[in-house]
Amino acid sequence: MNRYTLGKIVKFFFHWHYDIQVTGEELLRNETTHLVLPNHTAYIDPLILFSEEWWLPICPMCDESFTRHRFYGYILRKADAIEVPDLNKSAMSREEGAQVASQLSRIAIDSLAKGKQLCFYPSGHVKLVDKEIIGNRRMAYEVCKELPEGVHVILCRMRGLETSLWSKLKPKKWKWRRTVTMIFEDHTDDLRAWARTLDRRAFNEQLENWYNTLT
Repeated sequence: MNRYTLGKIVKFFFHWHYDIQVTGEELLRNETTHLVLPNHTAYIDPLILFSEEWWLPICPMCDESFTRHRFYGYILRKADAIEVPDLNKSAMSREEGAQVASQLSRIAIDSLAKGKQLCFYPSGHVKLVDKEIIGNRRMAYEVCKELPEGVHVILCRMRGLETSLWSKLKPKKWKWRRTVTMIFEDHTDDLRAWARTLDRRAFNEQLENWYNTLT
């Protein structure tokens, strides 16, 4: 089974449970290389994104714990996922963690330069409070600072899963029919400018402001 068939099957089953409303999807349909940077509200986010945009060969950069999972790992392998070390749980020192993070940024930059459609979460984790917090994470900043020409950076803001069983937020409420919204916006010029003129923390604050906008 190829990734496109799998994506359509997953989408079919998700639409039994979720009313998924997508805005700005046409931004992904032009013939350019895309870097998709979503917020991370719940563990199910990547699968919803993968299934809704099944026709686009997005390569996710995903935590090693998911790529090695029996179920998620199968789907991620079909999506040609790049395995990312869990820097929070690793025994490596802070300096070693920073070095690994920079190596991952280089992998992302080189992949985009080769025309690979790429997706990763700037926060690096599912949110633990009711706001997206990126903090001092470096990957989005470093990639946008050296963004290859012709790459379009598409921000994705997802809403509707914050109190689901897939979230780390409470209260967790079961709903048979849950509305999930996905908004895509092209912010290539903004992100290039922020990465060029701001330091890493200020750059991340701009991203946080966009993700936390109430829509």
